[in-house]
Amino acid sequence: MPAKLTKRLIETLQPRDEPFELRDSELKGFVVRIERGGAKTFYLRYAFGGKRSCRHKLGVFPNVSVEGARSLAKAASGDVAKGIDPAARKKEEKIKAANERVSTLGVYLKEKFEPHALTHMKSGAVQLKRIRSDFEKLLNKPLMAIDKDMVAHLQQDWLKAGLQKRTINRDLQRISSVLSHAVSSGTIKHHPLKGGAVAPLKYDKKKVPRFLKPDEEAALRSALIAREEKMRADRDSFNDNKTISKKRKVLPKLEGDYIDHLRPMVLLAMNCGLRRGELFSLRWTDVSLTTKMITVEGDANEEGDGSKSGHSRPIPLNTEALSVLKAWKKRQADTNGLVFPSQDGARFNNVNKSWSAVRKAAGLNKFNFHHLRHSFASKLVQAGVPLNTVRELMGHADISTTTIYAHLAPGNLHAAVALLNSAAA
Repeated sequence: MPAKLTKRLIETLQPRDEPFELRDSELKGFVVRIERGGAKTFYLRYAFGGKRSCRHKLGVFPNVSVEGARSLAKAASGDVAKGIDPAARKKEEKIKAANERVSTLGVYLKEKFEPHALTHMKSGAVQLKRIRSDFEKLLNKPLMAIDKDMVAHLQQDWLKAGLQKRTINRDLQRISSVLSHAVSSGTIKHHPLKGGAVAPLKYDKKKVPRFLKPDEEAALRSALIAREEKMRADRDSFNDNKTISKKRKVLPKLEGDYIDHLRPMVLLAMNCGLRRGELFSLRWTDVSLTTKMITVEGDANEEGDGSKSGHSRPIPLNTEALSVLKAWKKRQADTNGLVFPSQDGARFNNVNKSWSAVRKAAGLNKFNFHHLRHSFASKLVQAGVPLNTVRELMGHADISTTTIYAHLAPGNLHAAVALLNSAAA
C-alpha cells in the first residue's frame, strides 16, 4: 500500500527474504526498493516509448535524503513529460564522462587500449612501446583532436628525418588501430584517418632486399673471428699484466670454439634465416641435435616474440648450423633454458653494440642484422630452391612476400625471354 515516504518511515523498513518496493502516496512513480541485504534505493518508475515499466535510479539512502530523492524524482518526471528519457540521458552522461576521462591519446592508451593490446595482440607490449615512442607529440592531445592534418604533418617529419616509407606506413597502421578501437568503444564517433584521409606512402614493394655478397660474407666471417681473437688476447694481456693489484682476481682464460653469443648467433641467422627476436627467444627444448631440426614456436612470449605468422615452423640444420649448436651447447650450464642467455641469464633485448662493431669492421654499409635473414633466402633462391620451399623455411604467410627474391633464381628471367627466340624462328 502506498505511503508518504519520509525519513522516519524509511528508517523503519526492514529487509525481507526477497526485495520489495514501497510507493510514495504523493508523487506518482516515486518508490524506495529494499534489497535483501538491507540497501534502500530510491527510483522513479515511469512509462516511456511504449515501455510501461522504465526505471531511473535516484540514489541510495541515506547518502541521498528522502526530500533530495523526491526533488530528483520530480525533475525526472518533468523530463518524461517533455519526451526525455531520464535513464537514457543518465547513461549518455556516464558515457560522456567516461570518454572525457580518457579523452587524451596517452590516457586512452593506458586505460583502454593497453588491456586490449596485451590480451589480443601477438606483440602487444612491443606495439604499445612503439606507439608511445612514435606518437609522443600526440600523447597529450584529445583523441577527437587527432585529425588527418596532424598525422600527415608527422608523416612528413618522419620522411625528412630519413625513415623508410615502409616503416612510416607501419606506424600509421598502429595509430589507426588505436583510433579504430576508440570508435568501437564509443570514445570517439568517427575514425579521422579512414577513407584515405592520410594515404600510405608508395614504395617499391619488389625492391631487392639487401643481402651478403660472397666477398661481404667472407669479410663478416673474418671480422667475427678477429673479434674473438682480440677478446682472447685482451684477456691474456689482462692476466699477464704485472701491474695489476694482487687483490684483483685473475680472470678465466677464454677457451673453446666461441667466446660469446655473437658469432654463433650470426652463423645461425645466416644458415637458418632466424629473425633476431627468434634467436633471442630460442630455447634448447626447441633444438633437436639428433633429428637436426630447430622449431620456431608460433605462440608469442611476453616480449612479443614467436614466429611472425603465429604458426610454428621447423627449420632443418645444415652442417655448419649443427656444428655451431653442438659446440655452443658445451658451454651452457642450463641445457633446457635459452640457447643465447645474456650475462644475467635473461633474454637479450638487443646485440646492437657488438653487432655494430663487427659490421663496421667488415666494411658492411647499410647492413643490419635482419639482412642476414635476407641473405639466407637469397642464397637458397640462387641455389635453385623453389620459392614455395623458401617461403616455408622463412615462415612467410603469403608467397607474395617471398617473390621479392624470385629474380635471383639462376637463369629465371633469361630463360623466359629466350622463349621469344624459338617463337621468332
